[in-house]
Order: sequence, then C-alpha cells, then structure tokens
Amino acid sequence: MRLSAKNIDRQNEKIEKIEKLTDEFENTPLLKKLREEQAAETLQKRQKAASIIEAMEEERDKIIPQLQEDHLKKEAKFNEAKALMETASGEFQGATYALARGRQKFEYSIGREKVILLETAPEEIQTAIQFFQEKLSFLRSPGRISFTAGGSVRNIFTMKKTVVGESNRDAVRAALFYCQSAIKELENLKLSPALDMEKIGKMKAGIPDIDVYSESTGEKPLERAPDPLAWRKTDSQMDWEMGKLNEKIKKVIKR
Repeated sequence: MRLSAKNIDRQNEKIEKIEKLTDEFENTPLLKKLREEQAAETLQKRQKAASIIEAMEEERDKIIPQLQEDHLKKEAKFNEAKALMETASGEFQGATYALARGRQKFEYSIGREKVILLETAPEEIQTAIQFFQEKLSFLRSPGRISFTAGGSVRNIFTMKKTVVGESNRDAVRAALFYCQSAIKELENLKLSPALDMEKIGKMKAGIPDIDVYSESTGEKPLERAPDPLAWRKTDSQMDWEMGKLNEKIKKVIKR
C-alpha cells in the first residue's frame, strides 16, 4: 500500500515536531543539571579509584622489596639446611650399612663357632636331655594328678556343693616346669667348652617331689533326686488316648 503525497507530508510534519520537542528538552535546565551531577559523580569515582591505586603502588614499592629480601635470606638458609640434610642422609645410610655388615660379620662368625660346639657336644648332655624328656612324658601321662576328698558343703540355693580335699596338682605342675627349664639349660650347656657333670647331677636330683599334697577346693553340681511324677502323662497325651478309646467304643457299638 503506497502512501499519498499528502500523508507523507503529514508524517514529515510529525517528525519535525518530535525533533523540535527533543531539541527543546535537551536544552532544559533540569536535564543539564542531571547531566552535570552524573558527570560529577563519575569524576568522583574515578578520582577515588586513582587515589587508591596511587596509595597501593606506594605501599607495594615499600613492602615488596622487604619481602624479597626476607625471601632471599630464607632461601639461602633453606639451601644450607638442604645441603646439610643431604650430607647427613648420606652419612646415616653409610652408618646403617656399616652396622648391618658388622652385625652380619659377627653373627656369622659366632654362629659358625656355635655349630662346632653343638656338633662336638658331649653325649652326656644329650643323655641328660633324654632323661628329662622321659620325665616330662611321665608327668604328662594320665593318673599323675590325684585328689583326695575331705568332705563337702552343700548349697541348696545355687544347687552346688563345695568339695574340700587335698591334691598334688601344684606339685606336678612345679615338676613339669622344672623339667622344661632343665632341658633349656642343658641345651645351653652344649655351648660350654667343658662338661660339668656335677651340675647335671644336681639338676637331676633337684626334680620336685610330686607326692606333695596341698588343700584344694572345687565346686560341683548337686545330684538331683529322681522326679516321682516323671511317669505321669501330660494332659495332651491323656486327651489323645481318650479320643482313641472313644473311637474304639463307637466301632464296637456299630457292630
């Protein structure tokens, strides 16, 4: 749709009026004042930012050199400590290796000489070891520990009784421990250059006597008397039997 020349003129007149009003508004004192205030506020912000930048730059130029100087001192101290640590670490590793080699050398030499002593140990020592091993077997066999009852005290509340008597349990345990210790001692005697038969004789003669009794107590449950009503049938069992009996009666009546 094409506009006529008349309509075009009207639109141009409207545009001219709007432009004229805009120019008049641009030149109003109120708008000029608002723009001046906005420009002043912007200038104030920029001045403040510039002032902060200037102050921070001055403080930076003062503090950063001090921090750099302290950093260089600490770096030098660190490098010195690092060098000392590396030196100490190397010396420590060397000492650790030397210690291990020294121990290995002495242990090997001592072990080799111990083998000679063990291989050439007198037969009398092994015979004594066999003697104590047989004693151990005897002490561990059934019947070595015995108990002689000396009476009892009943407690009907706990349904237990305290049995008092004498037992050689402690004596047998002492003899077991003595023989075990004697075997260890005889194994060590194999490393002694000279045979000490007197010591071996005293060890054999020193075995504790197992016939030494000491007082002993223990608890046992009380023996319960038989229940006189144990034969009595339960109610459910009686009901079942009565039911079976009724069934038989009914079958007889039907016949």
